[in-house]
Amino acid sequence: MKIKKIFLILLMLIVISGCTNVNDLTYDNIINTLSLKAKNPNEFRKGYQYYVPKGLLIEESGTNYAILSSNGINYYLYVDLVSYFNKNRLSYENSDNLVYSEHIKYQNKTGYVEIKLLENNKYLIEIMYNYAKIEVMVEENLINNALLNSISILNSIRYNDSTIERMLNDDELSYTEENYELFDDDKSNSNILNSTVEEVEDEEEVKDTDFIN
Repeated sequence: MKIKKIFLILLMLIVISGCTNVNDLTYDNIINTLSLKAKNPNEFRKGYQYYVPKGLLIEESGTNYAILSSNGINYYLYVDLVSYFNKNRLSYENSDNLVYSEHIKYQNKTGYVEIKLLENNKYLIEIMYNYAKIEVMVEENLINNALLNSISILNSIRYNDSTIERMLNDDELSYTEENYELFDDDKSNSNILNSTVEEVEDEEEVKDTDFIN
């Protein structure tokens, strides 16, 4: 138990300092940062709030989504207010066909982390936790940093039940284009994931055409 506490303290120092040792952490180590104290929110939206890590900027946002960026890397965040209010439960089974696939659970909050290698040798990271989801595509050497940023955001989300209830009563969250229903059993409903992969495939087609010419 004492060893675990020492490890978490060291891990917290690494996260806070942002030192290069982050690349030496395993994916499991990074997921364990969920047990650290969540950052205080610095971004406030209707019905919820969350923390934006240093170095990330919000490029676009809507009722329950945001696109954040850092050095040309986009983080696609979606907050499922409907599933949070209904306390929908997420079912997930680890997959052996991915670079990394892990169900996560901490303090009655569940989710999963998936890392998938794409044809362009970039990695698509998909993290769902605390009734929200982040997707980001990065080079291999940036996976750990992207994981830490994503977990920091998701772990910091705080919801306002009364505001969300009013939004539901006013039909502000009923079947809009932003409502991807992330907590359905069919994960293929992820519009963000599909658009990201399509974007990669389009880029590959353009590269192939230029090469032929």
